[in-house]
Amino acid sequence: MKKNVLFVSFLWILSSCMSKLSPSKESKNVEKITEYSEDLSVFRPKYDPVVEVTKIDKTDAPKTPSTQSNSASTLKNENEAVEAVLSHIRDTNKKLAEGKGYRIQVFSGNNKMDFEAAKSYLYRNFSELELYESYSQPTYRIKVGDFISIDEANRYSSDLKNKFSTVRIISDKINVKKALEIK
Repeated sequence: MKKNVLFVSFLWILSSCMSKLSPSKESKNVEKITEYSEDLSVFRPKYDPVVEVTKIDKTDAPKTPSTQSNSASTLKNENEAVEAVLSHIRDTNKKLAEGKGYRIQVFSGNNKMDFEAAKSYLYRNFSELELYESYSQPTYRIKVGDFISIDEANRYSSDLKNKFSTVRIISDKINVKKALEIK
């Protein structure tokens, strides 16, 4: 009985406070927001003013040898800059050892005897492909090849599907130099 009286008194106190907590509709202190007035100019990026270039009508401009040689030298300078960038890209690509590519997962299973048989078959019949074997308890895996494009991997996977039923092409980090040697 005492619990019921306490509960009812708690509800009565709570309900009496609710009218004070919720804002009334007739409150005159509430101000309507009509527009946004925060200054965000300090956060905006600042750009240098752009100078407008006026077009010169080529029919009015006299043709002089100095303007023709100037445009030729500009073109020559641009070509030299492009060649410098291309040679930098070539040098970077020569140093590149690893990259995105594809490998063929030939075998994945728990039996070590099947793993060894698959490995010896691949060494005998596909000696041009690099063999990558891994063991993550209890699964043995064999991946072959370093292929840059999926089309090259498809060409070998069709030959491997005749012998292995679980052949699939997977995306992997490959050795680019070895990939360029496979034909």
